Amino acid sequence: MVFRRIIFNALLVGLLAGFILSVIQLLTVTPIILAAEMFEVADVNVHGADSHHGSHGSPGHHGEAIVTEESWAPADGSERTLYTFISNGFAGIGFAALLLALMAQMQILSVAQLTPLKGLLWGIAGFVTFFLAPALGLPPEIPGVEAAAVEHRQAWWLMAVIGVGGGLIILAYAPIKLKILGFLFLAVPYLLPIPHHDGPAFTHPDPAVVETLMQLHQQFIFVSAASNLAFWLLLGGLSAWAVNNVVLRGVELPITHRSNKKSHDQV
Repeated sequence: MVFRRIIFNALLVGLLAGFILSVIQLLTVTPIILAAEMFEVADVNVHGADSHHGSHGSPGHHGEAIVTEESWAPADGSERTLYTFISNGFAGIGFAALLLALMAQMQILSVAQLTPLKGLLWGIAGFVTFFLAPALGLPPEIPGVEAAAVEHRQAWWLMAVIGVGGGLIILAYAPIKLKILGFLFLAVPYLLPIPHHDGPAFTHPDPAVVETLMQLHQQFIFVSAASNLAFWLLLGGLSAWAVNNVVLRGVELPITHRSNKKSHDQV
């Protein structure tokens, strides 16, 4: 019963949080990406299409970057927006399922009393684990940024998530004598080599364009952080509400939880 409730509420919470994230991104993140892509197209035109894509491409939009079968991407406009909503929806469902399962399990085991404030703290912890910690080593990138090999960046991103996420759990719930391990977990990803591109971040031949791209990049990092923070706060708050009011409704909780809830109701 609890499992079915977790899955059902993960669908609702995840889709709602993913929808709101997509709307925020549509208003703040997408314009920056489109602006950067215009300069990326200009960079292709300066260097020559053949040197970048070969001679088998066909013109795309905006006059435009050469698109090949190997470099498929959704078209600008409604198609790109649709894929954004779908991907954010799936991400929201996955993260919501994780939060709901962990929150419910800790409630059942009497590890922690869940409150709305703690739900927001869970959301902040998720933001730190899945966005802020990896971004400290590998900031979000706009189109046109030169980057290290994707498999190396993915491996370090995973290490950062595991290290920081594990460290936060240890610091929050482990006995005091084990909390030193939490700090070690937090530090490990940043003691390892972080894969970065050797050379300038932007290779456009026009210095003015490079300056503009650098400004866009800074804006992109800021709005990406803000939109993800809103996403995680929503996930944490909604998940806490769902656990207390739906997922564990009718489930026998430990005596400490029942007494705490009764005292709260009397107040």
